[in-house]
Amino acid sequence: MGRLRVLLAAILALSVFDDGASAQTGTHTVESGDMLSTLAVRFEVSVDDLREWNHLSGDHIEVGQELIIAAAAVSSQPPRQAREHTVVSGDSLSSLATRYETTVEQIQEWNELEGEQIRRGQELIVGYVSPRARRRPPSGPTHRVEAGETLSHIAVAHDMNVEQILEMNPGLDPTRLSVGQEVQVAQSDGRQRISVRVRRGDSLGRIARRHRVRVRDIRRWNRSVRRRGLRAGQQLVLWSEIPESTSESHGEPWDGSLTHAVQLARHPSYVIRDRGRAWGTLETTLWIEDAFDAVRDQFPRSPRVRVHDISRRRGGRMHGHRSHQSGRDVDISYYQRRCPQDTGCRMVPLRPAHLDAERQWALFEAWLRAGRAEKIFVDYSLQGVLYDAARRDGYSRSQLSRWFQYPRGQNFPHGVIRHFPKHRDHAHVRFVCPDTDAECED
Repeated sequence: MGRLRVLLAAILALSVFDDGASAQTGTHTVESGDMLSTLAVRFEVSVDDLREWNHLSGDHIEVGQELIIAAAAVSSQPPRQAREHTVVSGDSLSSLATRYETTVEQIQEWNELEGEQIRRGQELIVGYVSPRARRRPPSGPTHRVEAGETLSHIAVAHDMNVEQILEMNPGLDPTRLSVGQEVQVAQSDGRQRISVRVRRGDSLGRIARRHRVRVRDIRRWNRSVRRRGLRAGQQLVLWSEIPESTSESHGEPWDGSLTHAVQLARHPSYVIRDRGRAWGTLETTLWIEDAFDAVRDQFPRSPRVRVHDISRRRGGRMHGHRSHQSGRDVDISYYQRRCPQDTGCRMVPLRPAHLDAERQWALFEAWLRAGRAEKIFVDYSLQGVLYDAARRDGYSRSQLSRWFQYPRGQNFPHGVIRHFPKHRDHAHVRFVCPDTDAECED
């Protein structure tokens, strides 16, 4: 009965074509994921044509159903090229079928397999793709396909519908998406696609505030967050009008102000004495976190130190300081040989023997190597043991001459690490002006 209906539909469909060769027809067997809209784009016809040729009253079609397609539309499709996969340890036909959004039976048919046994190193056909999809590289924002994503997922993530995406990607086969494939998506009201690395202590709220987006949008754009939550080191895709920092450090550190400040995040390596005085530029706060991450990676069982002051939320004068007005200065207690675990290493005057020079040098090194520190004020009596730790770390004297005032005396005018009175109990770090901050003054 089904074949008879198809035959009758084919006969009736001939009436909509011109006579001659153009009156010939072809068929398409509906596969999982097919929709009239996607088939219309694939065969370069209209949805109305498909409904008329197949006497459909709506858009409902079923897997296995045969649809009448104009021969011109069928013949216009270039031959599809096989997508191959090299079997690795742990692969199975079911896992490959899930990954490439197909079925075990289809993979068996493509590869003439009688059972489900496959071997490592075996080349399998796991799908086909039309070369038309690769003729024109994407000219606008793109979405990189992740494992398990469908065109519907991508559409939802970018406030689009499937038909819009297919119109922007001629030749795209929505049933044959591959992991890593670039799919062009719509311009997003001036927003740019950026990649953001999740840092230790980050939350979705903090990332959203930093880039002026909504938490729910971050979840939409990153399916892995919905499945597994947020993890340090994870790369997130965001669409933001302001992908770079909007923090602004105005004027000099001793005569300045701060706008769009960011509060230093909590971290397992330090204690913040007063969060109301822990505001800085985005770069300042991230660079502090980065350096303590580096110490933690090198010395996992380190004691905590104390972060005393950066700036007030809007900068300006802060009691007890002449500087700390523009979000680029921070006072941090030294790493010490013995520190209370509950309060961290407190700000107490140190002798060189009491300074944990290896950990302290690891902290300074993270900023110095990246060119992030303009000045690091350290009492001259403590510079010698830090210098020796750097030498043990493999740095030559000529390399260290750019960074250390030591051993040329506390009045020597050069060196990032330099003497300043009353700095036996803490280091004072002043970060450089970011390239993106035109208001900042060194």
